[in-house]
Amino acid sequence: MNKTLLALGLAVITSSTFAYDAQIDGGYTYTDWDDDYTDSDHSVDVKGTLYFESVQTGNGPLNEAAFLGHNSNVYAQYAFNRKESVDYIAFDESISEFGTGKDEQDTHSISAGIEYYYQQFYVNGEIGTSRVKYQENFKFPSWSGSYKDDYDVTTYRALVGFLPVSNLLLAAGVDGVKIEDGDDDNRFAVKAKYVAPLNNGQYINLEADGAFGDLDSVTIGADYYFDQAFSVGASYNIEDDGDTDTDYFAIRSKYFLNPNLAIGGQVGFGDDVQAFNINATFRF
Repeated sequence: MNKTLLALGLAVITSSTFAYDAQIDGGYTYTDWDDDYTDSDHSVDVKGTLYFESVQTGNGPLNEAAFLGHNSNVYAQYAFNRKESVDYIAFDESISEFGTGKDEQDTHSISAGIEYYYQQFYVNGEIGTSRVKYQENFKFPSWSGSYKDDYDVTTYRALVGFLPVSNLLLAAGVDGVKIEDGDDDNRFAVKAKYVAPLNNGQYINLEADGAFGDLDSVTIGADYYFDQAFSVGASYNIEDDGDTDTDYFAIRSKYFLNPNLAIGGQVGFGDDVQAFNINATFRF
């Protein structure tokens, strides 16, 4: 009798982990710039997603359950970035003095959006705002002080898509940015995602994201799922403003300790930059 109750309890606990209604993602990124100016660059972010209906994980990759299930959702995200420069030599022309300077910048960003699936159609809308605070600190023999500036950045994105088959998404729309007392950039945006089964419970994910305007940006990525829980992938990004282009390559991995909890990491390399990220996902 006791063994029967124990087995039943374990079955209930196990089955409950294969469906979830909400998800929280969080991460930390350290970026190392090889520019002889930046001393430190740290970022943290957290994202919460609420699904209209429970997500059933099924037999596919746990990381792709919501996409494969066409689960509509709303989400909100917060990110914080802090950059500090090295100490550098400054010169005050008004008094002909040399001194030292050190700059710092804090950026707080929030965004919210919705993903909605209806039969074979897909809609995604997102709006965000960032507050950038910049400060230059100076020390001279005869005086010390600082210069401060702050401004807002507004972003928006709207996509309409179609799923010709259940595991393939093709979408297009607009992606924009508006900088306070600065330039606006309204870009044409495209997105594609394809998750396909391979052999012996293995899957592959292929995705692409692009925006084209004053600044062109294209990202392509792929993930190989060894099983439901473990994946290794890579991505490549290139940005071109018409004068210069920068590219960035990253290797990433994610592992679900159980259907509700995952840990991940990413290492990236680009033009005079390296970045290291750790992240976690919790579902309930």
